[in-house]
Amino acid sequence: MNRRQLLTYGAFGMAAAALPAGMSRARRQEVNLDAVETTVIHPAIGIARVGDSPEGWFPGPEAPGPHPVPLGGFKDEAGRIKRQAARFRLYGLDADGNVVGEVTAADADIRWTVHLTNAKAAWYDFDIALDIPSAKGLPAAPLQEAPPPTASARRNAAVIDRGSLRNDPGPRSVSGASANADGQSAAARFAGGQVFGIDVPLGELRTDEAGRLLVFGGMGRSGPAIPGMLATTFANNDLWYDDTSDGPVEAEVRIGGREIPVTGAWVVAAPPNYAPGIQSVVTMYDVVFEQATVLEPGLRPTRPSFTRMIYPLFERMTQNQWVNAGFLREFGWGSPGDFLAPETLRRLGSAAAEDRFLRQQVFARFRNPSYTSMEYNDLPPYYGDGVELPASNPRQWMAILQMQYEWLRQWADGNFDADWPEAGLSFPARLEDLPVAEQPGALDRAALDECLGGPFHPGCEMTWPMRQASLYEAPFRLRRRTEPEPDWGPVMTSEIALGADGPLRASGPGDVTRWMAVPWQTDTSSCLSRYKRDVDGFLPSFWPARVPNDVLAVEEYEAAIDPDVGLEERQRAFETRLKWLRDLPGFGVSSKQRINAFIRQWSAAGVVTRQPGPADAPFPEAFWVELGHALFDDTALVPQPDPPLNPTVGDLAGPVNAPLPELEP
Repeated sequence: MNRRQLLTYGAFGMAAAALPAGMSRARRQEVNLDAVETTVIHPAIGIARVGDSPEGWFPGPEAPGPHPVPLGGFKDEAGRIKRQAARFRLYGLDADGNVVGEVTAADADIRWTVHLTNAKAAWYDFDIALDIPSAKGLPAAPLQEAPPPTASARRNAAVIDRGSLRNDPGPRSVSGASANADGQSAAARFAGGQVFGIDVPLGELRTDEAGRLLVFGGMGRSGPAIPGMLATTFANNDLWYDDTSDGPVEAEVRIGGREIPVTGAWVVAAPPNYAPGIQSVVTMYDVVFEQATVLEPGLRPTRPSFTRMIYPLFERMTQNQWVNAGFLREFGWGSPGDFLAPETLRRLGSAAAEDRFLRQQVFARFRNPSYTSMEYNDLPPYYGDGVELPASNPRQWMAILQMQYEWLRQWADGNFDADWPEAGLSFPARLEDLPVAEQPGALDRAALDECLGGPFHPGCEMTWPMRQASLYEAPFRLRRRTEPEPDWGPVMTSEIALGADGPLRASGPGDVTRWMAVPWQTDTSSCLSRYKRDVDGFLPSFWPARVPNDVLAVEEYEAAIDPDVGLEERQRAFETRLKWLRDLPGFGVSSKQRINAFIRQWSAAGVVTRQPGPADAPFPEAFWVELGHALFDDTALVPQPDPPLNPTVGDLAGPVNAPLPELEP
C-alpha cells in the first residue's frame, strides 16, 4: 500500500477503518531496515490538550473506533483534568513509497525536535471567518446588499514591541527511549517564553519506551496581565494570555550510520475535549481531506462507500444525543429520527430501488453548502460561520462539506457501494492490531476526527484557515515558513489573508492557534446553543461534540441502568438532561459573569464519558455520562461588579421538553 492508497478517504476512522466482524488483523512485523529510504512522521497533525492534573495524562486516540478511556477516567482523583499527549511515530518507506514498518529507537538513532509557540496576543482579532463572502465585502446571498469588507484590528494594538506578545520559548529536543519520563527535565520543557513579561510554560517533550515522541501541552493556565482584570468578549480579550500552542514536529533519523530523510508533522496543543468519543457531523479530518483532494484530485473517490462516507454522517448525528437535548429529541435512541435503528439503518444502507424514496427524503433534509438561500431547519442543526441575530445570512447555519454533499447526492440516487457489513462493525483494540501499512493513515484520522470541522466562529482546536489548500505543501502536511513573516499592517482583511503571498502561504510556530480565541475559556463558555427560544429550546447548537450543552448526569444514569427501578422511571431518567454549565455563576443570566467564572472553574466542568448500558432493558449498548461535575457558584469568593443582564427563565433540570433559560450569544 503506497502513500496515495493510504490517503484514500475513509480508509481509516469511525466506520471507515472498521473491519467486518471476525476479520483478522496483522500484528507488528519486523522492519527490513535496509529497504527504508525515507521516513514519515504520523500523525501528520497531532493533537495535544491542556489539563491541570500535575501527574495525570493519557495519549490521544490513535486507532479507529471508540475513544479510549484512560485508567481512572479523564480526571485525576482530585478532580483535575488530565492532559492529552500527542504521540508521534516514524514509519519507514521504501523507494516506491510503500510502508516498510514503524521505525523505533530499537531500530535507529532518533532525535525529535518540536517548536511550540503561542502567538495569540500578537495577532489580530477574530471577527468572522475571512474566507466567507460577507468578510470579503460580497453579498451573503443573492439579492442581498454587499456589506463592507471585514477589517480585523490587531490585538493589543497599543503595544509597540510586538515580539513581546509572542510566547516563544524556542525549540526543544529529546532522543532515546523513555526520555524525560517523569516530565521534570528542564531541557525538555517549553519554559522561558513570556507574554506581557509573564512566564507562561507551554508544556514539555517526552518519549515512550519505544522512543516515540510525546508532546504535552500546557496546564490550562490563562490570565490577565493586570491582576483582577475581567475578560469581556468571547474571543478578543486584550492583555490576556493562555497556554495553548502549536508548531512543527521534526526528527533526525540514522539507521546503521545512514542519515534517512524525514517528512515532518505538526502539533496543536488545544483546549480539553469535554466529550471524548462524540464527533461533530463534520470533523477536522473531513476538512483537511477535502483540501487534500484539491492538491491531488485523484484522491477523491468517484463512488461513495456507504460504510466509509455516508454512515458516519448519520452515526455522528445520533451520537450528539449525549451532548445536546435537541439531538436526543430528533435523532436519539428511540426517536422517530434515529438513523441507527436497525431497520432504518438497513434501508439507508440499501441500494435497492424500493429504498430510493427514503434516501431521497433524507438527502433533501441536508442543507446545501452553496448557501444561496435561508435554510432554517435543515441538517445538521448547528450554527454556522456567519451568525447574526436576527438571522440574515445563509451561513447562520452550518452545512456539511461540498464533498460530503455530493457523496450524499450520489447515495440518494443509488450510485454508491452498499457495503455495510452484515455483522456490523468491529474496531481494533489498539493501533498495532491494524496491518502496518494502515497504521499511518489511522493515526492521521484518529487525531483529526476528534476535532471540529466547523462551525468556525472561530472553533475549538483550529479554524477556517485549515480549509485553504494554500496552507499545505502536500496532503495533510502544513508548509513551513522558511523566512521571517512580514508585518501585515494594522488590520487583517480577506484580501491580505487569502492573498498569494499572505499569511496562509506557509506556517511557523504558533501560526495555527493564533487565529483562535484568547483565552480559550471565554469562547468555550460562550458558544453554546439555542439563542432564540422562540425557534427551539435546544437547537441550533455550536460545538456540542466538544462543548456539551445538555448532559446525562450520574444520578440519572444510575437510575436508568438500575434493574430494581421500574421501566417507566428508567426511561424518564434516560430522557432527562441537565445543563452542562449548571451551577456556574452567571449561567443563564450574564455572559460576562459566566465567561469569567469558567476561566476560574474550567477544570471543574464534567467530562462526558462512555459508560456501559444496561443488559436487561431496551436501551443503547453504551451511554455517555457526565463525570466529575464540580462547578459551583463562587460569587461570594470573587467580586462580581456587573448586574444580571436578564432574569433566569425556567428550570435547569428536567426532561428534554422542559423550558430552559435564555442564553446570550
